Amino acid sequence: MTHSLDHLYDAVQATRPLLRNITAAVERGSIRKGVTVGQRAILEGLSLFPGASAPDLCAKLQLKRQYVARILQEVRQAELVEARANPKRARSYCYWLTPGGKDVITAIRAEEMAKLSRFSDDFSPEELATYHRVQLALTQFFADIAKEA
Repeated sequence: MTHSLDHLYDAVQATRPLLRNITAAVERGSIRKGVTVGQRAILEGLSLFPGASAPDLCAKLQLKRQYVARILQEVRQAELVEARANPKRARSYCYWLTPGGKDVITAIRAEEMAKLSRFSDDFSPEELATYHRVQLALTQFFADIAKEA
């Protein structure tokens, strides 16, 4: 049991450099398309959840409200996102990708998927599914711990 926990602990500790490297790689790809990592996150969020409100994006992307508000303002100014009246709340907006925003996130994702495809060739579909399941469980586990008093 301890040996398994050692492997799990080492894997959790490996996430810090993994996240730094993912962020650096995503940043390089995003900058080539003229957006920041934060802007890319919002564009992807809206590609997955068209018509989301700012609070929806905060919850779905697990980002702070002020950060999402600032990035939404940036992508609106860049005409990558448009705001429409929120039918559920009079003083609120829902956000949609513009055709330019769709083009940017589609190009970024295509480049990222091509790179991931090369990586995934070294693993079976079952291994990748297990990794995904463990990663989601760890994310929730640490989110729950972070909320503990």
